[in-house]
Amino acid sequence: MGKLFNLDSPFMQFMNRVADLMWLNILFVISCIPVITVGPAITAMFYITLKMVRNEESYITKGYFKSFKQNFIQGTVIWLIAILAGGLLLLDYFIISGRMGVSVGNPTIISVMQVLLIVVLIFYLFTFTFVFPLLSKFDNSIKNTIKNAFIMSIRHFPVTLGSIAIGIITALLIIYVPIMLMFSIFLLFSLAAFVCSQMYVRVFDKYIPKTAEAEEDTEDADGTEKVTEQENI
Repeated sequence: MGKLFNLDSPFMQFMNRVADLMWLNILFVISCIPVITVGPAITAMFYITLKMVRNEESYITKGYFKSFKQNFIQGTVIWLIAILAGGLLLLDYFIISGRMGVSVGNPTIISVMQVLLIVVLIFYLFTFTFVFPLLSKFDNSIKNTIKNAFIMSIRHFPVTLGSIAIGIITALLIIYVPIMLMFSIFLLFSLAAFVCSQMYVRVFDKYIPKTAEAEEDTEDADGTEKVTEQENI
């Protein structure tokens, strides 16, 4: 029994990981309260979970808020772009479905528009599945971050599909399982990010030059230096 509660035992390491994820989740939820800060909050959460996967994290709070501050402007702008693009897609859906008092009339045109809307929606989901984890790891402009997120999402389709599935499952649990709403305050979001990070870290490591990776390994665990990403992946 004594070995079970040893600090180096698998059980205690697991419990420490759960505790770290719970605290990270609380930081994330608090950071999202202003709504406009959701982008930097997601970025900071992935910054920590990516380090957790690689066993590099040290101080959760310090690392989280350093990343939050460092990526605040880019994360906020990308978040606003995501909201605007999502709003336009929703508006297009209402128009096509005739809920805005506009009648297209021709069934063929309606069908074509519906297909185009679905294609754009897929591209939207693909891009914003990768964009915030990418921002947390690589240093680049907003334009190139979004562009590279889309390219990566296509190139690494299984990871994209898995991440979207985890996001959908998380949303459904919160919507249809009442107790999960409370669970989401303490663990659900960071747990989903941690699971996704298991996949993202394998993708991102392919784009990190060996020299940059060696330099990164020499930094403090809670540092926020990011790898400079090439303009074209």
